[in-house]
Amino acid sequence: MIKSFSQIIVFLSMICTISSCTFTKIVVFFKPSIEDHQKVFVCDTIPGSAMDDWAAASSEVMPLKKGLFVNANAPANIPPMEQWIPMEENLETTNFDAFLEKSKTTALIIIKNDSVLYERYLNGGAKDKPKVVFSVTKAIVATLTAIAAEDGLLSLDQKVADFIPEFSNGARKDITLRHLMGMVSGLNWHDFDNVLRLGGLYYTGNQERFVKRAAKTKYEPNTHFAYKSLSTQILGICLEKAIGQSLASYLEAKIWQPVGMQYDAMVTLDSKKHRNPRTFGGLALTAPDMIRFGKLMLNDGVWEGQQIVPTWFVEAVKNRDMNDWFGYSNCYWRNGYEELGFESNQQYWAAGYSGQYIFVSPKDNIIIVRTGAEEKSHWSLLLGRLSSLLANGRNDLTDESLDFGAQFSGTYTNEEGQKMTLELLPELDKYERRQWLWKRDLTQFVEGEKLKELTQLDGVSLGYKKGGKQTRMYYDIKEGKVLGFYYNSWPDVGLTYFKKMQ
Repeated sequence: MIKSFSQIIVFLSMICTISSCTFTKIVVFFKPSIEDHQKVFVCDTIPGSAMDDWAAASSEVMPLKKGLFVNANAPANIPPMEQWIPMEENLETTNFDAFLEKSKTTALIIIKNDSVLYERYLNGGAKDKPKVVFSVTKAIVATLTAIAAEDGLLSLDQKVADFIPEFSNGARKDITLRHLMGMVSGLNWHDFDNVLRLGGLYYTGNQERFVKRAAKTKYEPNTHFAYKSLSTQILGICLEKAIGQSLASYLEAKIWQPVGMQYDAMVTLDSKKHRNPRTFGGLALTAPDMIRFGKLMLNDGVWEGQQIVPTWFVEAVKNRDMNDWFGYSNCYWRNGYEELGFESNQQYWAAGYSGQYIFVSPKDNIIIVRTGAEEKSHWSLLLGRLSSLLANGRNDLTDESLDFGAQFSGTYTNEEGQKMTLELLPELDKYERRQWLWKRDLTQFVEGEKLKELTQLDGVSLGYKKGGKQTRMYYDIKEGKVLGFYYNSWPDVGLTYFKKMQ
């Protein structure tokens, strides 16, 4: 009864932060769409260059302006599905065309060494039609924030209170822009916890008023990770106040024009009256221009000899900090398919709802963009496996020597003497993946269950995920031998190393 009453109170408090107009939008539209820039929101438009220099075939006489990429587009360039899409992700088909159709993919572009290996549009997608890319927006806004810092307009360690006075009092006063970019602000918000509240953020007609009301603290900054779109909306408000102009005009001046983006982009706004950009997920982009942004990042922020994005920012994105939150950095993700070399893996990607991706593998010179109306498969893992296959001709689905699961069983301990034991279960799951029984001593691990089944995710990691909570072990392997694993359990920020006991 008490629990039910408290849930009612929480529900009513959420209603109080949501206007009647916003609530009506939630009811009418409910599920966000990649077409929302056309049917729901007003927009600022960033004009493209209208110059068709996307790709030129290697056999063609090159135009006066050299093509950005060599066109080698051919289905034969894509490895067979079974080499990079495991059974649990293949949507019950072994035909790649059928897979793209069933997965609701609208665009897929794969580039290696400046050659377009594959480019296709389907399910209503088109080369020149921008679609809402949702949280890919976060990465671009964070990149713009770094540019503004380089311009001397703000500091990443600056307090939010410098831009939003309401944050000056109470626990919110210590939150910095860097905390917002890393999703470690300590705000009492998680995107997956409350659909109504997230819908309020998505559809509100006054973003600034909404975040002031909704931004309550739960933890000290930099102690807990929780994916919260609210943080990036706050970051966007701070950014606009620092630069003294609209997000659209700054994006046009700092990235769109210098890089020569080909097509128009849209920045969706909360309303005609307030015109706050929806910086947590409101950009509408074309797939070719997403590739251009990926190439800018791959080139360490340099475009035609000009440093567009600060080098220090690109380095921070691609190089994992083992002493900090490892899986999400500066609004880019880092925790997909790892293969070997967990510490030195440099792959990163911007990701958005329904499976919008800009995937970058610096060491392999690979950029992949996938957009879609839904995400029925875990594309971050698929793109990581595909990248490994394109670069090295191998991954854990094609090469058994990259699967170290047979060594995962055993007892592990960390520097504090905490122990974990993993026992291989005799049964495989329905996708023929190994499973382990995970044992912990509850006198030392006060949260969670004593026993838990974990599933092998790839050749070097296992774990489970439920909503906003995740446990994952990334195995430390040297010369073919498992020495230990890096342990992370959301919402904890840090990694803990557990050494295998002999």
